[in-house]
Amino acid sequence: MLGQALRVLRLIIGWICIIGGLILTISPLPFGFVIVITGVILVGPRDRGLRMVRACWNRTIRSLASSSVPVVATVARRIIAFQSSLEQRIHQWMATHSTPHVVPQRAAAEE
Repeated sequence: MLGQALRVLRLIIGWICIIGGLILTISPLPFGFVIVITGVILVGPRDRGLRMVRACWNRTIRSLASSSVPVVATVARRIIAFQSSLEQRIHQWMATHSTPHVVPQRAAAEE
């Protein structure tokens, strides 16, 4: 019961951080992006709402990349390139820093 309440509290605080951070990213304060990242970490990558927001973001950016307005299309393509390179770096970092889940084998008893 307490675990469920803590999980709900964590989700609420995470979404507040995400929304508040997005608001702060357009202000001159430089902490908006950090607050958004904190909120994403609190909510977790498996959250359905967060996955839906990401899918909507990707769809919107891809449609803007094919826009007839050259400035909008260029900015959207640069965002896509930055996002792709960032995801590639994260995958590389995860591959080098993750520990293999190998079960240690016992030495065979000598006869």
